[in-house]
Amino acid sequence: MFEVLFKYPLELFAQGTLLLVLPWWQLVLIALLIPLPVFLMLGYFRAGSRVASRDRLGITLLRSAAISLVLFSLTRPLLEVGSKVPQSSVVGILLDNSISMQITDYDDRPRSNLISQQLDSGSGGLLRALQQKFDTRLFKFGTGADVMSDIGELDFKDGSSNLKRALEVAQEELKGQPLAAMVVISDGANQTSAEIDNTLLALRSSQIPIYTIGVGRTQYARDIEISRISLPRRALKGSRLIAEVTIDQQGYDGEEIELLVEDDSRIVHKQVIRLAPGEQSVKLPLDTDEADARQLLFRLSSKADEQILANNSRQAVFSVDDEKKRILYFEGEPRFEFKFIRRAVADDDSLAVAGLVRTADAKFYRIGIESEEQLSRGFPITREELFGYHALVLGSVEITLLSHEQQAMIVEFVSERGGGLLMLGGRHAFAEGGYADSLIEEISPVLLNKPEEREFSREIRIQPTKAALVHPALLLADSDEKSIARWLTLPPLTTVNPIYGVKPGATLLLTGTAAAEESSYVVMASQRYGRGKVLAFPVQNSWLWQMHEDIELDDQTHETLWRQLLRWLLDSVPPQIDVSLSTHLGHAGGTISLRSELLRSGLIQLEAATPRAVLTDSYGFEEVITLNRHPNMPDVFEADIVTAEPGDYWLRVEYDGQAGVVSSEETRFQVTPEGSEFFASQMNEGLLRNIAAETRGAFYTPDQMYRLVDDLADRQRGSRTLVQYQLWDMPIIFILLVLLLATEWSYRRWRGMV
Repeated sequence: MFEVLFKYPLELFAQGTLLLVLPWWQLVLIALLIPLPVFLMLGYFRAGSRVASRDRLGITLLRSAAISLVLFSLTRPLLEVGSKVPQSSVVGILLDNSISMQITDYDDRPRSNLISQQLDSGSGGLLRALQQKFDTRLFKFGTGADVMSDIGELDFKDGSSNLKRALEVAQEELKGQPLAAMVVISDGANQTSAEIDNTLLALRSSQIPIYTIGVGRTQYARDIEISRISLPRRALKGSRLIAEVTIDQQGYDGEEIELLVEDDSRIVHKQVIRLAPGEQSVKLPLDTDEADARQLLFRLSSKADEQILANNSRQAVFSVDDEKKRILYFEGEPRFEFKFIRRAVADDDSLAVAGLVRTADAKFYRIGIESEEQLSRGFPITREELFGYHALVLGSVEITLLSHEQQAMIVEFVSERGGGLLMLGGRHAFAEGGYADSLIEEISPVLLNKPEEREFSREIRIQPTKAALVHPALLLADSDEKSIARWLTLPPLTTVNPIYGVKPGATLLLTGTAAAEESSYVVMASQRYGRGKVLAFPVQNSWLWQMHEDIELDDQTHETLWRQLLRWLLDSVPPQIDVSLSTHLGHAGGTISLRSELLRSGLIQLEAATPRAVLTDSYGFEEVITLNRHPNMPDVFEADIVTAEPGDYWLRVEYDGQAGVVSSEETRFQVTPEGSEFFASQMNEGLLRNIAAETRGAFYTPDQMYRLVDDLADRQRGSRTLVQYQLWDMPIIFILLVLLLATEWSYRRWRGMV
């Protein structure tokens, strides 16, 4: 109805601008004609008392409106609207070529069938519909990304799907062309939003929307997967090592399944698990009696009707180190604690504890030293000397025994070297030793307050927290139940350092309560700091757990605790040459990023370092790979390893040092055709929706895909022009003019003025 009355749709009036196109002299002429109807209307007012005032006013308004309509038409009004001149726009179509597209969960057919049906050059309905309106360009992506002419080039065998790289390649290939949008058909599996955030920002700033079509199920009806394995990168030989296996399942609640752990085809652990809904974690003890780079296979028995069987097993790699670790114990006064800690670890061949004990002012006693020069000047005064240790224990040492430079070195020892720091209690430790507001306080996991009492001392009974019950250093027996029972029966200890809280991010492990007191004290807490970790244990006589009258002569609680505490403090200390890989499970045809960091300790001339990686395959063939120095971090060297063939690989990094070749510990990785494509392989709807939302596109399921072509129609690119529409002859003007004149005549007739 609007278009009938006004000639044009409402949208044109909303977008357009009103113009008057008459030249100025014609507008002046029309302006001069305005007084004429005014004089005619004044005739009504000269009619005197024969016409009432309200009649004169009404007739004047009606006739003025009619004359205004005539004058508006005489100005030849126009509606000017910007319009786009269509031209052939380009749509890039990115197709997932990864192995996960072979999973059969799209209408009981492989996910790739959607591409075969809709993008085939001869019968593809979606491709034909897009080609009627756009110039289409096809891309495939998996490990890499390439332009293709036909979907016959797809084989769905790539071991990964690098969507970030695909978007970058497509944008670069279509640069300078009238790109309307990109369409991505993928399951989005095994990828995260963080990987492509920067690419999405670039596409959004270029006003290139991404339309995503997700294929596959967001959740399987029946499937079991080992979704994650948490395992330290390295452990000392003989340490207690706990592997945490996370199992995710749907459809098998309450059923039993067997978990096997294999070490080079040798079964080292077997356990029956009752499956709980959703995710559940299982903790497994692993032996570390053999020093080597270890590759373990965690494998679940399969069910006949599982969606995917390939995700029932997962590899994990760690190194067992038999190098003797050097620990510096700095004690401010002779006391039993130092003596019994050294005795507890005396039989541990992996730990070498060197002690420095102050016996009087400016006098120190050295014990456990390896040479006459070691600690001859007291506590280390150079980075090289301190960084030669792997862990540091501070006993009852007042802060004044450490210079500001030595305190700064301790902070760097933890944050940069990655060393472990253990802070023990004592009358010269923590706040009582002046550590509040010191550099050491900055890295402490506990909150230090001003000393409240000059001679504070409390006997406290120790209680483990929930975190302690699963902490590998605090397991005092071969089962969780026995460990908990042992903690609850240990005799009380004494603290002279009242500490009530831990810092945000720290983990509270042990608490203590004194008789007749409601508040509890912090007995043990830990936190990561930079590359290393710090453990606070503010008690002064843990030796009572060896010598108390309630402790049996053959009880090993004290020895077990201290061996495990010190080993845990050391297990993440990086070696002289630290080597890390982006993944330990690669796929054929892909790359694995290698990063090697050199510890600055004087053993290697960093500036003249010539690093190389030696890669050994399962047949014993070696390949030497050159490492490149990181542009911003002189200690770091990097390289990309091309994983062409499936198999097991061993890797070490070598540097030329002053005394010859210095080698890193050996690490392992495995290459398979599929890599990790079958893990987290459900359709990642959240990622695909986020890609579309961030670029102002849209997400579709296969059932909604028919809307894509219509939604893309508004994305046609072309040049803009201005179109003018005549308004003087709109039907509404004629209708209003007739209506006004008829109303005026009828009114005059009704009032007897005709």
